[in-house]
Amino acid sequence: MEFSSWAAGFPGLLWEIEHQRSRLRLLNRWELPLLGAETPRIIKDASYRNEMVLDPDQPLLVEFWDMLTARQPAAVSFRLKADPFQSWLLQGWPDPADPEKYLGMLKEAVLPAAFIVNGAAGTCQLALGQAQYPVLVLSLEQREIVACNKAAEDLFTDVSEAGFLLRDIAPGALEEPLLEAARAAVASRVWAGTLLLRGGNGAILSSKVRISPCASGGGIVRIALLSIPELPSPSPAAPFVREEGAFSLRGELESLLASCEGVDGLMFSDIQSARGRVEVYGVGGIFSSIAWGDAHAYEGTIAQDIERFGLDSLTVEDTLDSIKSIDWAMFIPCGVRSYYAIPFFGASGLHAVLILASAKSGAFGPGSDARFRFLREPFAGVIEHWRRLKK
Repeated sequence: MEFSSWAAGFPGLLWEIEHQRSRLRLLNRWELPLLGAETPRIIKDASYRNEMVLDPDQPLLVEFWDMLTARQPAAVSFRLKADPFQSWLLQGWPDPADPEKYLGMLKEAVLPAAFIVNGAAGTCQLALGQAQYPVLVLSLEQREIVACNKAAEDLFTDVSEAGFLLRDIAPGALEEPLLEAARAAVASRVWAGTLLLRGGNGAILSSKVRISPCASGGGIVRIALLSIPELPSPSPAAPFVREEGAFSLRGELESLLASCEGVDGLMFSDIQSARGRVEVYGVGGIFSSIAWGDAHAYEGTIAQDIERFGLDSLTVEDTLDSIKSIDWAMFIPCGVRSYYAIPFFGASGLHAVLILASAKSGAFGPGSDARFRFLREPFAGVIEHWRRLKK
């Protein structure tokens, strides 16, 4: 039997995710009865999942996404608020022929809501051993690391004899930012950003962290250290010679946009990963509905993908196929169908992203790097000047 015939008759939705492009491709047509044509958004849109999925089951989906990001096989069953007596199964596994792809299905489940890794049921503590990066489970009440995987043990080797406590990895002034991020994760289901931690050798590590509450509740969170990056070379900044009083960030961005033929909007994303957020400044009619300096969570942003995959640029051919939260929260409502993003690095890492947007899908092809290279130096100069004025 050909795959197309088998997929067409499959009683569920078959899908494929391309990690670096953050793109979902549907392999057949199937709709969950309660969601109809919106069924794929359960996979693509985090805010839609939060709206539709029963609250106690949402941490299970967050844990599933940790495994998906880590390219590990996993499954989660969950219930919808509209029908809490029916469970649905979301299952995925890495494509053995292409590590950049992740395959999966969504179908009716016959078991209550649960999180499963390699066939064994459990919650975040079970998932620790499956991740290749350091993962810890923190009790906010006890301020104690109650579980960790082998990668975390290797990273935080010299713990105190009294036990593996919070102060062993975040002593002194490092403790409160970690606790604040963990509390934010409990309140909003996930927190992502940059935190400073102390390794077993005493070195201070700047790590990209994703924190999510465990399904067991009670102030227990899962802390995944997704990467401890080596800092790229800073992006070049051209000398900025305008007089102080004549500078306008909006005016400079509008000037850059005017030089970009066929582009409907230009956005500067100010990356504040230590605070778990980004602030955006957009010009052009397509961004007219977005408040100047509007803040968004770092989780699910363009910046997170750039740092996670070490990208020199990022192109989204069609936002309606995207699995990034920011695309569904901001770009799609604005009418953005495709965009091209250029990262800018400083001494402390990624600090800005320049985003060129179009109302048409597929507006930015393989030649975009060469086409928009001329923007790099003037934009870097504008942002450097803007930051000096803010101090």
